[in-house]
Amino acid sequence: MEKETILVNVESLTAEQLFEEIKSGNVSLEEIKNTGELETTKRRKIESLFAQEDSREDEVWERARYGNELALSDYITNFPSGKYVQDAKEKIQYLEQERNKAKASRYEILDKINRNSNQFDPDQIKSYIQNGIIDKKDLLECRIPQNVIDTVFNMKYPKLMLGETPTAIPDGFTEVYFWGIPGSGKTCALAALLSTAGKAGFLETAIGPGYDYMTRLKNIFLNDVAVLPGPTPFEKTQYLPFALKKPNEKYSRSVSLIELSGEIFKCFYFENARIELRVDKYRQTLNSLNSFLNGRNRKIHFFFIDYETKNKVDVDGYTQSDYLSAAATYFNKPESDIFSKSTDAIYIVLTKSDLIPCSEAERMQKAKEYLNGENFSSFINILKTKCKKYSINGGILTVEPFTLGKIYFNQLCEFNDAPSQNLMSILFDRVKQDKKSLLDIFNK
Repeated sequence: MEKETILVNVESLTAEQLFEEIKSGNVSLEEIKNTGELETTKRRKIESLFAQEDSREDEVWERARYGNELALSDYITNFPSGKYVQDAKEKIQYLEQERNKAKASRYEILDKINRNSNQFDPDQIKSYIQNGIIDKKDLLECRIPQNVIDTVFNMKYPKLMLGETPTAIPDGFTEVYFWGIPGSGKTCALAALLSTAGKAGFLETAIGPGYDYMTRLKNIFLNDVAVLPGPTPFEKTQYLPFALKKPNEKYSRSVSLIELSGEIFKCFYFENARIELRVDKYRQTLNSLNSFLNGRNRKIHFFFIDYETKNKVDVDGYTQSDYLSAAATYFNKPESDIFSKSTDAIYIVLTKSDLIPCSEAERMQKAKEYLNGENFSSFINILKTKCKKYSINGGILTVEPFTLGKIYFNQLCEFNDAPSQNLMSILFDRVKQDKKSLLDIFNK
């Protein structure tokens, strides 16, 4: 209704009709009052209707302000001249901007997953899905298998119960050392080796401090999708006695496997730099290691180098090659020459070698080229010299490309046992059968 029509008909229009016209913005209450035709009863009725409307508007707004764009638009439709209309419009604009950001974020996340799923961890992926940024269908389209997606929502992290570091290693059996900086993959490689040997029926585990640790490691790769363990705590050097025996063999091969914490490389660095080992556990770990290495048992050394880490600087300002070079310098001291008398074999294991940009057939050659590059040449050359000097491996340093299989979100693995089969074959080839068994000592 036009304003002029309203103003000349104030007396004949009801309070409800005038209220609707005022609410619609066609006229103001003050303009109606100025006509002198608005009686007191009708005025009070209009004011009462506005009070009720104001209360209803507050209730509707309270719901709309925490709702979506549809709820906010409904508020504006119902209260076109409402006191919160500007707030509602600004909130709609904000939600539109956030939606556009989420869309952009979604495309960015999915693009990263397409290129390399290990740019995110399972908790991040779970959060993105729960917050509606991506969904499970998106992951399937990024070639993430359904069983991996299911595992993201049913994560059961391995609980590794570490045994105590022994004071001595039994004499008469081959010692196998797993070396590597934190995160180099040696614990996962050990789990893969034990799992592969266990599934083949070749593994006999000795009773002792490392029994539970070995059992839990062995079971990591039982499921279709394995959840990988974290790094080994610093102070724990694990001694894992076990035997390998094929069904057609008369005697077993006894293995004293020593998994060294990656932090041992800091000990080497501090020793070389004449930095005092202020923490007792550093000194204790280094003393235990030197005691083991100076023993009379035959020894096999596996040095694990992580391809993915490359040569990034860690939180302390050092690189993987810094730690490996420190180890090489430490090993090169006359008093610390651990390879001089009792070493049968040295192997460099390049973990995550599936990330090398080459075909599987080229992987061995590319792994050698990578290790002989500028980052690791010092470490590699010292080990090569040791092999030639002491006729270890026939004077040749051996390289083993290694992978666990396809890794998703850094912690989930579709296991490929072929590389761990290679490690197991090395132990069968290099550890001799003996009618005297390590298990006879521990399983009494």
